[in-house]
Amino acid sequence: MRKGISPLVAAVILIAATMSIAGILAYWATSFVRTRLTAAENTTEETMCLAAKFRLYSGSYDDQELILVLENQRSVDLELNGLYLFDENNVLTEEILTGTLEGNRLKSFNLTDVNNFTKAIVKTKCPDVSVEFTYDQVT
Repeated sequence: MRKGISPLVAAVILIAATMSIAGILAYWATSFVRTRLTAAENTTEETMCLAAKFRLYSGSYDDQELILVLENQRSVDLELNGLYLFDENNVLTEEILTGTLEGNRLKSFNLTDVNNFTKAIVKTKCPDVSVEFTYDQVT
């Protein structure tokens, strides 16, 4: 007469095997989701930059004070990254211009002690999103 394993031992072995497989699958799924989320975040930033657009709505320059009104023409918020001024000899001067230009909004920026310039560029954290203007456009 042959004896098999007891039903209790068989149940414990089945439960242990099921829990081991569940643990392995949970570890794999966590790693998979984390990798996909990181890739999606990078893609989202690139996509947001593709949808970004802003312009110089108006401006004035008087007695070394430059006032710029920028218009964000899309719903994507833009982080400003600096103002670059070129004089008549094409010498570059960088001014601090930071802040968030909220989507579909106008925002005014006042800069003091700005020397004469012929051309200027406002840059954002999106590499291909900037606006250029000349001295004539703000006087």
